[in-house]
Amino acid sequence: MKQRFPLATLLQLREHRVETARAAVMERQRQVQARREACTAIEGEIQSLQNERAGQRLRLLDPPPAGVPWPMAMSQREAHIEHLAELATAARQRLADAQGKLREAEAALDEARKAFFRAKARLEALEKRRDVWRKEQNAIAQRREEAHSADLLLAARQRSAHDNSPF
Repeated sequence: MKQRFPLATLLQLREHRVETARAAVMERQRQVQARREACTAIEGEIQSLQNERAGQRLRLLDPPPAGVPWPMAMSQREAHIEHLAELATAARQRLADAQGKLREAEAALDEARKAFFRAKARLEALEKRRDVWRKEQNAIAQRREEAHSADLLLAARQRSAHDNSPF
C-alpha cells in the first residue's frame, strides 16, 4: 500500500532532494575541474620533457667537459636523451589514464545534472499542483461566500417583503 504524505512534507522532501542533487552536481564539477587540471599538468610535463630532450639532442655534439673522453660523454648524453624519452612515454601513459578518468568524471557530472533537473522538475510540478489546489480552494471558498451572501440577501428581501405585507 502506498503511503500518502501531507503536501508540505512532500514539498520539504523534494526541496531536500533538489539541494542534495545540486550539491552532487557541484561536487562532480569540482572533480571534473581537478581531473582537467591534472591532465593540463601532465601535458605541461610532457611538453617540458620534449623541449628538454630536443635541447639535449641539439647539444649532443658539444665538446665534452675537460677530462671526459668523447665516447663516454656521447654515451652519457644518449642515455640521458633516451631516459627523457622514456619519461615522456610514461607521462603520455599517465595522461591517457588521466583523460580516461576525466571522461568518467564528465559522465558522472552529466548524470548528476540529469538527476538534478529531474528532481527540480518534480519539485516544480508539485509546487504547480499546490498552487492549482490553492486556487481551487480559494474559488470554492469564494463561491461559498457568494452563495451565503446571496442567501442573506434573499432572506433580507423576504423579511422586508413579509414586513411590508398588509396582512
